Amino acid sequence: MLRLMIFILYVSTCFGLSKSNGTEGRIVKGYKVEMYSYPHSGFMHFRKYIPTACGSSLFMVQAVITAAHCLDEINYHNGDINIFFGASIPLHATIVRKIANFHIHPKYKAEKGQYNLGIGFLNAPVPLSDSISKIPIATKTPPVNDALYTSGWGKQVPQKLPDYSDLRHLRASKQRVISLRDCEGYTGLKMSSAYWCTSSINGYHYHGDAGNGLVSKDKFLVGVVSYMIDDITIYSDVTREVKWIKKAITSLYKEYCEKK
Repeated sequence: MLRLMIFILYVSTCFGLSKSNGTEGRIVKGYKVEMYSYPHSGFMHFRKYIPTACGSSLFMVQAVITAAHCLDEINYHNGDINIFFGASIPLHATIVRKIANFHIHPKYKAEKGQYNLGIGFLNAPVPLSDSISKIPIATKTPPVNDALYTSGWGKQVPQKLPDYSDLRHLRASKQRVISLRDCEGYTGLKMSSAYWCTSSINGYHYHGDAGNGLVSKDKFLVGVVSYMIDDITIYSDVTREVKWIKKAITSLYKEYCEKK
């Protein structure tokens, strides 16, 4: 479980607490779920530019982890990203936050999709509830053939128009971990330990699902959707990036507190 004690001092000082206190990824087929099943999920909506949506996972009350190429929209297009929390249909959400700042993994390579990870810092904390909660980040890698779960608001019917992403219902699917060698065989791509690969058990990703989380049976975050080829989904591995995540979130909290 990710423990970010290093920046407690920043948070305590900032909020006055006392010491005692690429390529996009849809869930095609899959099954509808309510937010209490995947309360860490956040729907990222881009107001003007393609892609119109991505997914994210809340791991701090004021921070999400997602795909780097989703946050690149801010860099390349001076974009504006809102994140909707707590509603299986995003348009019904009452908790909405903006991405106020972000860090992208320093080894991110857009052309290859490597280290496709980013942390978005929200303009305000989100209130936690049954439908909004943080997800801990795993530090152990699940074995090959393990069953994992993912969710998202991606496109369901390719030819459907109009198809507003914020009116889609959250869907989930079950995935099976495959070895990197098998992944290379299926995709024809060279894989490294920076990646996870899964094959579909009962649903796969498509447009709009990039950035969503891959979750273990005991509800730890193990990966972030990077891209997909047919029914194989390639994820950025978060279990090996705990050190970077700690460093990035500490820096983001520090920058936030210094501006207050």
